[in-house]
Amino acid sequence: MILRVTSLIAVLIAGCGGITTPPPPTTVHSIAVFPPSNRTGDGLLVAGASLLEKYAVHTDRVTVPDVLAAELRSALAHRGFAVVPPDTVHAVTGGRTVTSPDAAVEIARRGHLETPVLLVAIERWEPDAPTHPTFVIVALDASLVDPVTGAVLWSAHRRAAPIATSSTVVLGTAYEIAARKAAEELVGTWGEELPPS
Repeated sequence: MILRVTSLIAVLIAGCGGITTPPPPTTVHSIAVFPPSNRTGDGLLVAGASLLEKYAVHTDRVTVPDVLAAELRSALAHRGFAVVPPDTVHAVTGGRTVTSPDAAVEIARRGHLETPVLLVAIERWEPDAPTHPTFVIVALDASLVDPVTGAVLWSAHRRAAPIATSSTVVLGTAYEIAARKAAEELVGTWGEELPPS
């Protein structure tokens, strides 16, 4: 009972961590989403962690940073931004995470990438329970950097606050829901949402 009351209180204050920073300049039309960095100290596995997934069905390892990057690309595309393909970003970054705007500028320039780069760092990602989680506490740092000028065009910090996950049974599904909602919080005010095609 105490756990449920605590969960309810946490969900009620979920709005406290939202992003209130204005969107980047309207001159930004295309974006490269660099792989989010995981500063939590936890692997944050969504899929591919169990022995069954690893050896019987050969499921690839998928992490929260992987899902968050995909959700960010999708959310940006739905708002009319041209999104640099993940393969191109992988070729530029070598699959490594980039931890600072200065490093992003350097890597983008070396890779001849002139598109603004979106960096996200996961500071906290913590479910309230290992099964049937009702929320995941999420804290993020994000910035949009112009590799041509080196300027930070936009930055935001999402303070640690819960994102409701509807009491899903599987932790990986809760992580996917939280990643989708976190991406929406970060870029939901950017551009104009396109009608479904």
